Amino acid sequence: MPVGEMRLNLLYNYSKPQGSFSNDMISKGSPRGGKGELMYGISRTLAAGLQVGFQDYYQKYPRAVYPTNKSEDISAVLTNSVQTTPIIAKVLFSPLGNQRLIVQPYVSAGAGLNLINYRQYLGQFESNDASAGFVAQAGAGIQIPLGGLSSSGIMLGVNYNYAPYSKFGFKNLNTLDFQAGVFLPLR
Repeated sequence: MPVGEMRLNLLYNYSKPQGSFSNDMISKGSPRGGKGELMYGISRTLAAGLQVGFQDYYQKYPRAVYPTNKSEDISAVLTNSVQTTPIIAKVLFSPLGNQRLIVQPYVSAGAGLNLINYRQYLGQFESNDASAGFVAQAGAGIQIPLGGLSSSGIMLGVNYNYAPYSKFGFKNLNTLDFQAGVFLPLR
């Protein structure tokens, strides 16, 4: 990335819950997500900026008997719905950024705030929570310029998000994300 260049990255995001998130809340992946990143070129190999994303997770479980307290059970359909909006300060390192290559690999890392909207329906009974928490991210991928010297192109990558969440007996909202999109210079 050229020094002093501002770049906009627009990415489609497919997210797969991991760990407690997958085991206890939502086991299905979510194709409903995207990210926008505004990155500034510090050097040809290093960029820093801000990422804002959104992901919508939803899963309905078949009717079963669930305990509501020590002496009552309820037969109901269980539905979990989680929306996350991570706002992350991010750095991107391109180890071969000083070379003119068709494919530029990169690694990235970041940390920030995760805005969480959680809803659970047990039949007609609803539990919900809107909160904010910590999120950390590590990723890797490739950038492919659309021409030999072009400042725009295609990005493909994968991120792991570590997102602690300790409400309603759940431990985390960790995910593995797969993303594809474009990068565009802002002139």
